[in-house]
Amino acid sequence: MKVLYLGRDAFPEFRNAVVTIGSFDGLHKAHREIIQQVCSLAIAQKGHSVLITFDPHPKSILDPTSSSIKLLTTLEEKIQLLSSTPLDYLVIVPFSFEFSQMMPEEFVENFLIRQFNPSALVVGFDHRFGLNSTGNIGLLRQFEAEGRFRLVVINKKEEGQVKIGSSLIRQAIRSNNFDLVTQQLGRPYSIQGTVVRGKQVGSQIGYPTANIEISNPEKLIPNKGVYAALVCYNERDYNAMLYIGSRPTLGDHLEQTIEVHIMNFDTYLYGEGLEIKIISFIREDEKFGSVNELLEQIKKDHIRIQQVLHRFHLGYASQKLNPEIAVVILNYNGEQYLREYLPTVFQHLPSNHKLYVIDNASTDESLNYLQYQYPEVRRISLKKNYGFAEGYNKGLAQIDADYFLLLNSDVRVTEDFITPLVRRIQADPMNMAVQPKILSLKEPQKFEYAGAAGGLIDILGYTFAVGRMHEIVEDDEHQYEAPRQIFWSSGAAMLVNAKMFLSIGGFDEDYFAHQEEVDLCWRIQRAGGKIWYEPKARVYHLGGGTLEYHKPGKLFLNFKNNLSTIFKNVPYFYLIFLLPLRFLLDFMISLKYLFSGEFSLSFKVIEAYIISILSTFYLMYKKDHYDTLIEKNRLGPASIQGMLRGSLFFHYYLFGNDRVSKIPAHYLEKNNQ
Repeated sequence: MKVLYLGRDAFPEFRNAVVTIGSFDGLHKAHREIIQQVCSLAIAQKGHSVLITFDPHPKSILDPTSSSIKLLTTLEEKIQLLSSTPLDYLVIVPFSFEFSQMMPEEFVENFLIRQFNPSALVVGFDHRFGLNSTGNIGLLRQFEAEGRFRLVVINKKEEGQVKIGSSLIRQAIRSNNFDLVTQQLGRPYSIQGTVVRGKQVGSQIGYPTANIEISNPEKLIPNKGVYAALVCYNERDYNAMLYIGSRPTLGDHLEQTIEVHIMNFDTYLYGEGLEIKIISFIREDEKFGSVNELLEQIKKDHIRIQQVLHRFHLGYASQKLNPEIAVVILNYNGEQYLREYLPTVFQHLPSNHKLYVIDNASTDESLNYLQYQYPEVRRISLKKNYGFAEGYNKGLAQIDADYFLLLNSDVRVTEDFITPLVRRIQADPMNMAVQPKILSLKEPQKFEYAGAAGGLIDILGYTFAVGRMHEIVEDDEHQYEAPRQIFWSSGAAMLVNAKMFLSIGGFDEDYFAHQEEVDLCWRIQRAGGKIWYEPKARVYHLGGGTLEYHKPGKLFLNFKNNLSTIFKNVPYFYLIFLLPLRFLLDFMISLKYLFSGEFSLSFKVIEAYIISILSTFYLMYKKDHYDTLIEKNRLGPASIQGMLRGSLFFHYYLFGNDRVSKIPAHYLEKNNQ
């Protein structure tokens, strides 16, 4: 991006210029949408993308007494933020009273058209310009009708039915509502400054601070108080406690300072520039009776800030405009699947996403195929076959990303299947996993057995899916086209929040394969997260590629892992009633296999119970371990969605509800746990 100053720099001959103009204070999500449209149109018509902005802010000239002119982004910050976009040119116009006196028609004719000759002009729905802001969209449409340029108007952008706007963000900062600020900006609000020498009081009480000097007096500084923050130094974020105030405990009428204590950090910073990203308001500034009382409060603040920042890190991916996504395929002797299905994944992979293959010590030619045919694919080679659960855990621990998109090696993807998943998971910071519509590769008109249109579970722990109950798999007749919260997302195709996945323990490594995603999603919901099905994304799954359905080994793993999942996630009190009922039903299933002559399947059900009973004390240990992780990573109260209030068998065999659409809605309403 090249920065040009009107009146100082020579302008190039703009080619097919796509132009937008405005103050762009804050560069919030609505501004970013305008910029994205400008860049997309410019690329499509092989022209230049141009953003015109003003310095100083017009309100500082037109209404210098107004308190609302405090800046969300200084000019330096604006340039820094815009440099990360695909913009070709940033044009800075020195704003003056004389400039503001142009009539709207003169502004368009003599400024916009003469200086930039735009082929297209992109503006927000409420764009105003010219003397006393009398120019509007109607006037611009008149110029468009004359063929002077194409006009593109971006509609109002809302978050949670609240219009995104710089004025609301300023109000939220003054009200200490930094959750709203981050949501509207698409990133934390930040202040930048230089580290200067202070009174060294923080070092004396065990909390050394860096004193920050803000260079631009027009920057909006938050209220006095203590904040949870991140400090960006050398392009790395560090957890921090931020203090803004006049240190009333140390004396009266002292100057206001901005001080930040960077946690687990010991580097000389005097003279260095820092960016402080404000995450949450903790408490107001107050005067304590002594320095010791102040120290005790700081210790409490420290603990609370650590908790706040941990929760923020878990949900922050939802606020990023360009999250880092790692598409990850687990492979074991799957050369044939890589040859068959990897090309479609590679073909439809956005350029800013990374593709990984975790290899479980394959003995076929999988790795050689990847090395010579797809050298761009990142390979993680494990020492042995750890299975699905542990193999993914070990591989994902080596990948740095905001989201993991887990794909089975026997999945064929469709064009732009990732974008709807990303939009869904980013719609709410509590959204932690989402699956696409999963159709059968063998019978494309049908849902696929393992996941279909989203996983559910009944009150006894039996799993099923929207579009698949027991052995009945529905045709896709567009009956499940609405996004919905579900209980579990299929491991065949799952976009999951990376930090939540790792922090909550990942897949249970004792599972090897099958039901590991049910257990993971149950833990996520217990921690307050949400799991979603997004029908706008679609993939085709071969199914049974690594272990065929209805085989004794798979049946054993399904029953054993399902019992483990129930034991770990259901309170002990309910287990007293639940486990005997499960044993009775599972024993009947075993007898059914026995009387049908399927002796090996009958034995595998009993074997699963024998192994589970012998593992009782180990399961109790694991239950405590995962309970601790859930509490540590809690986003909010547990709120279980997608659990059937009743027995799947009763609904299926007694009531004739052989598909989810036949089950009365109140049976699948949200359950609190």
